[in-house]
Amino acid sequence: MAKSPGTPKAKTGAQAQFDMNSRERKGGKSGLGGPGRGRDDKRPPSRIVNLSPTLVDRGEGWIIRKIGKIDQASHVVMGAEYQLIFEGHDPLVFDYLGAARNRAKEAPPENAQVAEVAAEEAAAAEAPADGL
Repeated sequence: MAKSPGTPKAKTGAQAQFDMNSRERKGGKSGLGGPGRGRDDKRPPSRIVNLSPTLVDRGEGWIIRKIGKIDQASHVVMGAEYQLIFEGHDPLVFDYLGAARNRAKEAPPENAQVAEVAAEEAAAAEAPADGL
């Protein structure tokens, strides 16, 4: 005997079929601000290496050196810095060559040691004059 068709039951199967091409499976971002990993998260952190300095420009009492920076793993250029070096002074670091050349046109910074020695000599010269 056949069963009588009763009231139909609601299906309780899987909600949705698994999508092989979904963005979540591929690791991309799903929607706005959703979780996900980009390609950069998979590669190890880069190590930036400074190249040897290269002379770019020189004038009376100053030189400008360029120090290139590259990523060691991919050999991609990461940038450069320019060092303006006045004779007898520490280098001044700039991001742009134009900024370094503009600063080179100005007077060199005063050396702190030279200023201290000059102040001591002036004080020593004034001291005997006041004592007499």
